[in-house]
Amino acid sequence: MKQLILILLLINFCLSFLILDLLSRSSFVAFLNIGQGSSVLIYNPKLQILYDTGPEGFKIISSLNKFIPFYDRTIDLVILSHPDKDHYGGTFALLERFNVRLFIISPFNSEESGYRILLEKIKKLNIPIITLKADDEIYTSYEKIIVLNPEIGKFKTDNQNSLVLKINKNNKSFLLTGDIDQKVEKYLIEKYSKLINSDYLLIPHHGSKYSSSYEFLKITGNILAVIQVGKNKYGHPHKEVLERLKRLNKKYWRTDINGDLLIR
Repeated sequence: MKQLILILLLINFCLSFLILDLLSRSSFVAFLNIGQGSSVLIYNPKLQILYDTGPEGFKIISSLNKFIPFYDRTIDLVILSHPDKDHYGGTFALLERFNVRLFIISPFNSEESGYRILLEKIKKLNIPIITLKADDEIYTSYEKIIVLNPEIGKFKTDNQNSLVLKINKNNKSFLLTGDIDQKVEKYLIEKYSKLINSDYLLIPHHGSKYSSSYEFLKITGNILAVIQVGKNKYGHPHKEVLERLKRLNKKYWRTDINGDLLIR
């Protein structure tokens, strides 16, 4: 009898813990430290969105475990910006660990082999895949998400056709940019001059000097620019980008030095 009472008390404690945990969880955005790659978690108590999944499974799962309770096995939406492995590579492990409800991808038709294998795997799991383009919108109870790129037929490469998202959340704004270059940045300035103005900017292409033009940085990332980067052979972030940020008096956060960035 005593054992039964103890078991019931333990169950009651665990249930109370779970309920309190759920109630205490707030809405946030987390720029994850996943090495040389990109992944951003957009979290609210009702919905979990992941923008890119980084280069490999161990890193993305380890990072998500810091922010998602161990008992939660659902990612509602995964958005893959474009078919570069450092942006989609962790998806294979993600599918083993979590139940993903929906994928959003760029409409650009890439022949990158690993990416094609991933899409086939997603289809075999009967997970819906939809494509979004410029001016499409997503609304949740906590976020408004506007797609700013790609413009169908405007650009030619995988990087240039990255899904670029403007997110309004918790009275803050975020601009997520994939691996766009300065040609796309110029297009975004011309078409969305006011809309791309943001509090937080995910620096394009991990700080490549072929992205992050002075004009683009001037009107984005007004509070903080985030450089998702790890050990790499490309020299990211390039000194030219860091110098542009310095000239503009822009503060920046490097995940390879500063770790994960949590914004509530």
